[in-house]
Amino acid sequence: MESPGYKPSLSEIAYRRIKEMILSLTLAPGSSLTEMGLIDQLGMSRTPIREALYRLQQERFVELTPRKGWFVSEIKLQDIQQLFVIREALEGIATRQATQRTPDHALAVMADKLAALEQGLRDDELNATDAGDEIHTLIFAHADNPYISSIMTLYLDRLQLFHVIAMNLPGRKWQSLLEHCQILAAMQSRDADAAEQAMRQHIRSSLQSILEGLMQQPGFPSPGVRLTPSL
Repeated sequence: MESPGYKPSLSEIAYRRIKEMILSLTLAPGSSLTEMGLIDQLGMSRTPIREALYRLQQERFVELTPRKGWFVSEIKLQDIQQLFVIREALEGIATRQATQRTPDHALAVMADKLAALEQGLRDDELNATDAGDEIHTLIFAHADNPYISSIMTLYLDRLQLFHVIAMNLPGRKWQSLLEHCQILAAMQSRDADAAEQAMRQHIRSSLQSILEGLMQQPGFPSPGVRLTPSL
């Protein structure tokens, strides 16, 4: 949360804008980046662009290859699978804890968001915004476990990138809605076992959609790469 009156530096602005382009897939994984191209695109000088790129390199969103320059980091199957092992475990635990601790009014908020999503899908599926992220945020908030929230915060940006890939798959938004409704129904019944299992199944389903989405990307997968989730 930024304090009132906070004014980001040019380097911070460049970092946010380049990162946003990566997370939205405007800059595709593996694509080349040039400082001059970004200078023209963002209307900034070389220094803040370079500082932003080095910061993104530390976060593994871009890579600097000797004699070739900057590239958007490739999406590696092993990284996705390892991240989703962590995600399934942590979100499963968080959902179990939240099932017993989330007040009725917060569950009602979740239900309203899912109802709005369903209507949005019926009206305009292509442009409907998935309410799933908000449901997950509410679960973390009511799990009352700051350690889980802190760990997951480290991976939220990377998960956003995968979320974009999954949601581009035809029918995935409806499937995600169904899965979130199953999670909510178990939480409303205060069935911690069922809620945890529903969340775990949702995470596995999300992973499978991401892998299927990646298979549709030009040049992916590489020959011999196994796409079955190793969970």
